[in-house]
Amino acid sequence: MNVGRPTISAPLLHVVVLAVFALALRCSSVSLPYFADSFRHVNAIADGSLIIQPPGYFLFNLTGFIASRLLPLSITHALDVINISFGVSGVLVFYALCRRLFDSQPALLLSLVYACSPLTWFASDVQCTYASMTLFAPLLLFLLKGKKNFVLGCFVWALMTGFRPSDGFFVFPWMLYEAIEVTWSTRLKGSLFAAAGFLLWWIPTAQRFGGTILAPITSSRGQAARVAKGVLTGHPSFYSLVNFLRGCTGMTLAWGILTPLVVIAILWLWRDGWVRSVTVWMAPGIIFFLGYFVSDATYFSYCVAPGLIAVGFLLVKLGRQRLQAGIYSLAIVCSLLFMFGARPIAPKTKPGALVDAYFVSFSAWALRHQYGPTLLELMGACGQSAGRDACGESGSISGE
Repeated sequence: MNVGRPTISAPLLHVVVLAVFALALRCSSVSLPYFADSFRHVNAIADGSLIIQPPGYFLFNLTGFIASRLLPLSITHALDVINISFGVSGVLVFYALCRRLFDSQPALLLSLVYACSPLTWFASDVQCTYASMTLFAPLLLFLLKGKKNFVLGCFVWALMTGFRPSDGFFVFPWMLYEAIEVTWSTRLKGSLFAAAGFLLWWIPTAQRFGGTILAPITSSRGQAARVAKGVLTGHPSFYSLVNFLRGCTGMTLAWGILTPLVVIAILWLWRDGWVRSVTVWMAPGIIFFLGYFVSDATYFSYCVAPGLIAVGFLLVKLGRQRLQAGIYSLAIVCSLLFMFGARPIAPKTKPGALVDAYFVSFSAWALRHQYGPTLLELMGACGQSAGRDACGESGSISGE
């Protein structure tokens, strides 16, 4: 008999395993600043301006500023601590959400899939705002949809918008959709909490962009119009196709081999309340990214959690536990193999250049080596390589 021996509950053991596993993955590939706006964030914190180009990202930079003052770390390492904390915490919150929706084993396996997603992993290891979405997305779903706490959810949404305003804007239709089920008094309380959360970052951002209350909006709108390339701009071109392709590869990095199942779940289980809800969550952003503009695959960071929830309901519908375990395990293995095994292909062909720019650039190897070439750069290298090969062939023919 084991009378008196302390026992550890399965959920607590799962939390410990997930935390250690997610932390180990992210610490294995943490990077120096190189990706996207990493340097801009570090410089904005260093000079105290706390904003970069529109929409500014004041709340993220302020968090980095405070952390760099409280911790005996450089600004870069303080941002590493923040983003890895976001990433690991996001996995645990996602597990708490899955425990409310699925059985114990599928909840654990699906959370491991989330921890291994190339986007959630990559976002935690660069000094940008994307990692915050890997926490706020499952947290907002957990509070507002899982716990039915609309008021607190509104405040969390306001903070989420402060870290990445565009993602908060894309989620706003989902907030309105979920508000249909609550009373008018709850909607009013939620609006007040959301307003309070907005004021924490909106006013300082507006002051830094010139003082007018609408400055963050007008500045961001002008920037978006300058960089947009998709068909929704009204001027379809070859770059519209490239933008669409980049969006598709971004979704593949978000959900890995489960990407087709996300689509199937949305189409087949539309009548399910949860699947319909997460579809409303993802649709505005995906339409914008595919049809208007997407710069990096990490734009889809806020869509990883809802997409995997849709897959979870699809596999529950199929009703085969061994099938669920097999699919989740395969997804985990494939993500690990990609992150640890992907290496650049010599840019001698255009398909190879595309794979390097849109897939390999988001691997653990890329993080450790600060590898992030654009497709245009790799295409140029491909052309130069082809030109050298042609010259070599000409030389050998003329020499014969």
